[in-house]
Amino acid sequence: MPIHKTAVIHAEAELAPDVTVGPFAIIEAGAVLQSGCKVHGHAYIGPGTQIGCDSEVHMHAVVGHDPQDVTWAKEASRVVIGERSVLREYVSVHRASKPGSETRVGDDCLLMVGAHVAHDCHVGDGVVMANHCSLAGHVHIGAGAFLSANALVHQFCRVGRLVMLGGAAVAVQDVPPFMLSTGDRATIRAVNIVGLRRAGFEADLRRSLQDAHRVLFRSGHTIPEASALLGQSQVAEVREISSFIDDSVRGIASGAGTSVDTRPASV
Repeated sequence: MPIHKTAVIHAEAELAPDVTVGPFAIIEAGAVLQSGCKVHGHAYIGPGTQIGCDSEVHMHAVVGHDPQDVTWAKEASRVVIGERSVLREYVSVHRASKPGSETRVGDDCLLMVGAHVAHDCHVGDGVVMANHCSLAGHVHIGAGAFLSANALVHQFCRVGRLVMLGGAAVAVQDVPPFMLSTGDRATIRAVNIVGLRRAGFEADLRRSLQDAHRVLFRSGHTIPEASALLGQSQVAEVREISSFIDDSVRGIASGAGTSVDTRPASV
């Protein structure tokens, strides 16, 4: 039976015919669940939440409840979950705090047990948030990033594409694309070579990104000087790092090691 008899589904919710809803789940008015969605027992889907095809919400997860923002004036807002994303037990994704705005989780994401996505966050496609990882409000996570267990990201911070945050890392400034960052406060240690290999980046491109890391943190240049050099690169991914830095409001996380690296860098 696709919808359990104990589930509470508002008459104004829209569910595709093949949506599965488990016992004691609650789905509020205006929620839209597309084909192939599964909502497990005791999950909560808040008003106006949109969940894409073949996504799955596990037991006791809370998706689309009120934002934890003292400035919220109870205006209508929403959560949008992409396709084929999995939200495991006790995950929470809160609605945006401004009228008509949204908190968004992309396609093909995995949010493990207890992960939290606060109001107004944007989580890119293919992101993994491991157990009890938490994002404060207005955080942006780039596509393919991996946030390890208990990692924390400060409000308004950005984590770039294919970044890896280590276990219990505390990011209080932006982490540029392709980097590996660990510790409290999170320090950029190296390029995320494992993640780049998994994403299909060839060896030459990985070396270019390693060169870019050396220019940023081991060349003796200031971050603005290093960013300007990276912006002149012929490699699009290196220019992406430069653009990310130039757009930063909170500043860039520091890099491990301050010694000058005299090796030639081809960026």
